[in-house]
Amino acid sequence: MTGDGCVLCVRAVALADADPGWLLRTGHWGVSIHPALPAPAWVAVQTLRHTEGLAGLDSAEADELGPLLARLSAAVTRVTGSERVYTYSLGEGCPHTHVLLGPPQQDLRGAAFITGLLRRDASLADEATALRVARDLAGELAAANTPTIGKR
Repeated sequence: MTGDGCVLCVRAVALADADPGWLLRTGHWGVSIHPALPAPAWVAVQTLRHTEGLAGLDSAEADELGPLLARLSAAVTRVTGSERVYTYSLGEGCPHTHVLLGPPQQDLRGAAFITGLLRRDASLADEATALRVARDLAGELAAANTPTIGKR
């Protein structure tokens, strides 16, 4: 598959003008609200070029990923107060390198929460709160004043 038919490649172009658009954009990665379910503080971390898995990352993308996930996890913790920040990446629904990251919510934890996200459980969605938290996360990430950030 090329980037031409990839949902996340198309989404990456659209996010350039979308609101809230990118919460953070580095040289190789973009961070936005969760694309399929507006669960508060859940974000998508995706490569800006089309890759279909971690094995396809070039060295610059790979070098940036670990520190980026740590930075995002810390920002989610500060903004939400959550003691846990989950990450997962399956790639089954969309063959483009992406990692989803965020805190558990309600009384769902661990596998039960991830299952709810995967099933797009509407009880986890709260668009107004998700947008507010996204703005808070964008501000938190911008406060680090990293030169590669492109804040919207």
